[in-house]
Amino acid sequence: MSEKEKINILMVDDQPGKLLTYEVMLAELDENLIKATSGREALEHLLKHDVAVVLMDVSMPELDGFELAEIIRQHPRFQRTAIIFISAVHLTDLDRLKGYQRGAVDYISVPVEPELLRAKVTVFAELHRKTHQLEALNRGLESRVNERTEELARKAEALLQLNAALARKNQELDAIVETVPAIIFSSKDDGVNDFMNDRFQEYTGAATKAAASYDWMDYIHPEDMEKTKAKWMHCLSSGEHYEAEYRLQGKNGEYRWFRSRATPIRDQEERIVRWYGACSDVHDSKLLEQSIRDETLKLEKLVESRTVELRRLSASLITAQDNERRRIARELHDGLSQELAAAKITVDAISQQSDPNAKEQAALQASEIIAESLRQVRNMSYLLHPPMLDEVGLISAIRWYLDGFTKRSGIETTLEISPDEMPRLPREFETAVFRIIQESLTNIFKHAEAHKSWVSLVMNGEHIMIRVADDGKGIKDLTHDMQPSNIGVGLGGMKQRIKELDGKLQLVNTAPGTLVEVLIPLNISVPKVSHVANGMHP
Repeated sequence: MSEKEKINILMVDDQPGKLLTYEVMLAELDENLIKATSGREALEHLLKHDVAVVLMDVSMPELDGFELAEIIRQHPRFQRTAIIFISAVHLTDLDRLKGYQRGAVDYISVPVEPELLRAKVTVFAELHRKTHQLEALNRGLESRVNERTEELARKAEALLQLNAALARKNQELDAIVETVPAIIFSSKDDGVNDFMNDRFQEYTGAATKAAASYDWMDYIHPEDMEKTKAKWMHCLSSGEHYEAEYRLQGKNGEYRWFRSRATPIRDQEERIVRWYGACSDVHDSKLLEQSIRDETLKLEKLVESRTVELRRLSASLITAQDNERRRIARELHDGLSQELAAAKITVDAISQQSDPNAKEQAALQASEIIAESLRQVRNMSYLLHPPMLDEVGLISAIRWYLDGFTKRSGIETTLEISPDEMPRLPREFETAVFRIIQESLTNIFKHAEAHKSWVSLVMNGEHIMIRVADDGKGIKDLTHDMQPSNIGVGLGGMKQRIKELDGKLQLVNTAPGTLVEVLIPLNISVPKVSHVANGMHP
C-alpha cells in the first residue's frame, strides 16, 4: 500500500442522517468512505473490503454496536481493525469499559466534534497504512534474501563441481600427461626442470626448446614471486608436497591464476629423486570465489541496513508513543489541575465570607469552575488548548486569567505588557506562553505564601521574555538547580515545554520572593498589526 493509496473507512448507523453527517465530517480526509445502516450490512462490507477503521453507533436494532464489535473481533482477519464507538446514550464509565472489552479502541460521545473525529480517524488510518507498507517492505526483503541465497547456493555448487573436476584431473595425471590442458612438469631432486609439456608453450608463447632452458619463475607475477619461490625452496628442503597458487603471464601479456601441485618421488632409501607436478588454470574459480565473497558482503550489508532501518522505525514508534504520553500528562496537569486548583481556592474562600450573597456568589463561581473542569475531562482526549486563546487572543486571555486569579487567591497581581499592541502569535506559541504564566502563578499560590505577584511579558524582534515574580518565602536552594529529583510535575512540565521552543528557564531566589524568568526565541514570522489591543486577529 503506497502513501497515496486510499484506505477504507466503514461507517455504521441505522440512521442515514447520521451517516451523511459523518461522511461530510470525514470528506476532507480523501479516503474511501463506506456506509452501512445495519450490523449485517457492515459485516458484508467487511468481508468484501480491507477496512482500516470502523465507526459505529452503539444503539442499533437487531444487532447493536457491542455485539457487532464482538463478532468482528472473533474473525482472525479483523483482529487489528480499529473500532470507534459513537454514542449519545451509553456514556457511563461502565459503558465505555464494555466497549473496550468488546474490542473498541475509542469511545466518542455525541455531539461529535468534526475535528476530533477527523483526528482520531486519521491516526488509525495512518497506522493501518504504515502497517501495510511495513509488511510489504518485509515481504520484499525476504524475497531478495531468498534470491541471493539461491544465487549463492548455485555459485557454491559450481565451485564444488569445479574443484571436483580439478581433483579428478590430478588423479589421472600419470595416464594423460600429454592430453590434459594443465601444464605438466617434472624436476630433478634439486628442483631444476627437466620436462615441461606443450601446454606451457601454448599459454606463455615461449619458443620450443629444451625443458631445462625454461625458468618457469620468469613468468610469475612479480607480486607472487617471493612467496612462490620461498614455498618451492621449503618443499625441496623438507620433502613436503608442494602446492601453491600464483599468477602466470600469458602470451597476450595478461595474467591468470594457476594452482601448482607437485609430489616427490623417493627411492628405496626414501631419498627424493624427482618431482612430478601439474600447474592448472584456476582463474575462473578464483573469480567465482571472489564473486561469492563480494555477493556475500553485499548481502550482509543489505541485511544490516534493513535491520538498522527496522530498529530505527521501531524506536521512532516507541518515541512517538512516549512523547504522546508525556504530552497528555502535561495537558492533564496544566489544564484540569489548574481549574481544580481555582475551584479549591473559591471553595476555601466560602467559609471566610460572612455575607450570604457573597457566599452564594462564591458557590456559583465554584460551580462554574467545576463545570468547566468536567467539560475539559470530556474533551481531554482531544487535548485542546484554552479556547479563550482563539476567541480573545493571548494578552486578553492572560488579563482574564489574572483577574480571576486575584479574586480567587487574594494575591494582588500586576501585569506589564510591552509593546502595548502585541501582535498575535501562532496558536502553539500562545498556548505555551499562557501555560507558563498559569503554572508560575499556581506555584505561587500553592507554595510561596505571597501577598503580591508581578507578571511581565516583553517581546522584541528576536525573542519574548516572560517574568513572573512574587514577594513570598522563596524557593529551596536545590530547586533552582532544576535537578529532576528536586522539582515537581508542574515545574518539570514547564521546563519541557520551554525546551521544545528552544527557550531558557531560570529560577532566582530574590529574598524575599522568587523570580521565574523565561527567554524564548521568536523563530517565527510575526505579523505587523496596528490594532490588536483586544487580542483578536486583524
